[in-house]
Amino acid sequence: MEKLFKLLSDAQASLFVLFHKTWVYHWNVVGQDFQQLHTLFGGQYETMFEEIDRLSEHMRYLNVKPLSSLNRVLEVSKIKEASSSANAESMISDLLQSNNDFCDIMRSISEEAETQKQYATANLVQDLMESHGKFVWMLRSFTDSGSKKVQEEIEEILEFEEQIIEEVEETTEE
Repeated sequence: MEKLFKLLSDAQASLFVLFHKTWVYHWNVVGQDFQQLHTLFGGQYETMFEEIDRLSEHMRYLNVKPLSSLNRVLEVSKIKEASSSANAESMISDLLQSNNDFCDIMRSISEEAETQKQYATANLVQDLMESHGKFVWMLRSFTDSGSKKVQEEIEEILEFEEQIIEEVEETTEE
């Protein structure tokens, strides 16, 4: 059980850091996709807040004391803190990688829990893995090169239309 308890503590710390990172990016995102990303990050960190509580209470059920010191959380976490200078694209990339990493952590716990016949724990972490898998899908949608290509083409068309309007306005002023 010792190995499982260690994995759960690592997961709790990692989830807390991922929650905080997502929250920080929610506050600081800027740019063309501000509204979409602000809303996306907001929904994700709200979900993670509930997940932290669920995971921590499950740890208490197993008689494992969840980490409470922020210093210890940062020491144990497998997820790195948010970058204070990230732009929207690097925020998406960072959260995409961090959520993938969190899914890997959950996979390890699920395997260990199944081995130890801790089926409630396996079920919980599989739920968390599904939740973060959905976050991965949503974040990956922003990095899809096909979507970027379409957006770039739309921007080119809009710029061209603006040029035509300016030329027409200049012609009518003369």
